[in-house]
Amino acid sequence: MKKLAIAALMTTFALSAGCSTMGMDSERTMVVEGQPMNVKVVNIPSFEVEIAPRKAVCDLTATDGTTVEAECLQYRQTHQKNYTTLNGNIQGFTYEPNHRYVLDVRQEAVTAEGSNVVQPVWILNEVISKTAE
Repeated sequence: MKKLAIAALMTTFALSAGCSTMGMDSERTMVVEGQPMNVKVVNIPSFEVEIAPRKAVCDLTATDGTTVEAECLQYRQTHQKNYTTLNGNIQGFTYEPNHRYVLDVRQEAVTAEGSNVVQPVWILNEVISKTAE
């Protein structure tokens, strides 16, 4: 049921954006509940996410292509049970450890420098709540 809901959500996001990046590679592979899924990166004007009070260890790809270990924010949509690591930051958001946040963010599809690959960038619209843990 969760996979169906996530797939429906991803499809809704993909259908709502149209083709604003013609000629660009706007698809990315994401792991959703342990399964790789191809999704289209689109502009989303507003959605809510919950940010966990602690960061998780994750692997990021450096500019030279090597993999480095880092600490990443953990997020989930308010109806989800498990957190996912966010490989990047939320522009305009300052994270404080040991606080749980509910944020209203937007996603913009941005072309990576030097390539035709479109990447999602999250930008803070509003901090809905901040609770000390």
